[in-house]
Formats: sequence, structure tokens, C-alpha cells
Amino acid sequence: MSIFVGNLPFRAEQEDVIELFAPFGEVANCSLPLERDTGRKRGFAFVELVDPELETKAIDALQGAELMGRPLRINKAEPKGTSAPRRGGYGGGGGGGYGGGGHGGGGYGQSDRGSGARGWEDRSYGGGGDRGGDPYEAGRVRRRRSGGGDDGGGYPGAEG
Repeated sequence: MSIFVGNLPFRAEQEDVIELFAPFGEVANCSLPLERDTGRKRGFAFVELVDPELETKAIDALQGAELMGRPLRINKAEPKGTSAPRRGGYGGGGGGGYGGGGHGGGGYGQSDRGSGARGWEDRSYGGGGDRGGDPYEAGRVRRRRSGGGDDGGGYPGAEG
């Protein structure tokens, strides 16, 4: 098992982290990853103790401990690639573009991740009709997607 040490001060050195974990047993490995482009520290470390049973005690004891004025986050490290995937920026996961992009491609304003009402789209950008005098609902129109489901293709209202 390995221990993740987060919120580490950028000026902290490997010796500082080893010293922090020394009361809980011999440190077998300690690494402070560097940014690929700049070579600067990334603000976290991975620590392994010789005795795996002591790692759980160290995690519990050091959670929230301060190092150089910063409260540390200490957890059991997960193997690389097991964390939840990160979403991309504007337009969705990786594909980019306005209104869909990385969610399976689709027309303007389409995505397979809507407001939770399956088969319905929110057209709040449109200039819809009167909604009973409610100024917040005046421009909102909800309309059934064509195509019979969440296929993510085509434009709203297209035959298909």
C-alpha cells in the first residue's frame, strides 16, 4: 500500500516528508512528483512504510496535521488510473464545441446528459411563449426530442 500526502507546501523537501512519517516506522520510499514542463513540485507526495500495518495508523494520526503552516490531506493512495475520469472544459469531456462535443456528438444544444428528464431538452436560450407571467420561465421552452430516445444525433425537431 502507498500513502498519498496532499496539500503539501511547494518548498517541502523529501527529507521533510520522511521526518513527518518517521515516528510511525521506517520509510521505504518517498517521492515528490514534479511537473513535466517546469520541473517544479506538484504539491503532493507518495510515501511507503516498510511495515504496511503501520501505514493505516500513520494515515489516521497525521490526517490534518500541519507541515510548514499547511494542513495536510493524507489518504491511502489509489493505483494509477482507478480514479474517476476528469471532465473536459467548455462543451463537455474532451470533444469541445458548443453544446455537446464529447458526450456522443450531436446537434446544436444536444447531449446525452441533460437535466435529468429523459427524452426532453431544455431550450432556455430560445424566446419561447408566455409562461403565466413568470419572468424567469418566459424564455424557456421544453420540447420532446425527436428520434425516440437518447441517440444524441440530429437537430431538435428533425424527422428521424
